[in-house]
Amino acid sequence: MDAYSKGNFIAEYRGVYCTKEDDASESDYTFQYFFSIEGMMKCIDANTVDCLAKYANDDRNGGNSAMKVLVFNGQPHLCLFASTDISIGEEIQYDYGVDSLPRRTSTLQKCENINL
Repeated sequence: MDAYSKGNFIAEYRGVYCTKEDDASESDYTFQYFFSIEGMMKCIDANTVDCLAKYANDDRNGGNSAMKVLVFNGQPHLCLFASTDISIGEEIQYDYGVDSLPRRTSTLQKCENINL
């Protein structure tokens, strides 16, 4: 039995809605999701809110889910959907779409940048 079948809604990435220029917990980008809509950069800051979607992990190969921006009544909503069947106990992962994340730098590159 699957926890989520392909195409099922998993969770909404909820938090404080702001533009990139707003004061969005600038000291900690841990749970901030930046996205572009109508040519403008926006952000959902989930640092101070409890939402399941903020705990989904990054997978540069696509993972088993995908984040989609859906607009309701003029307000964007970040919704996570299963892109494959997901079994109970399986980790929820999607591609964050940010190649510059520190964990995406290879170990070799990290070691070359260390000056001893």
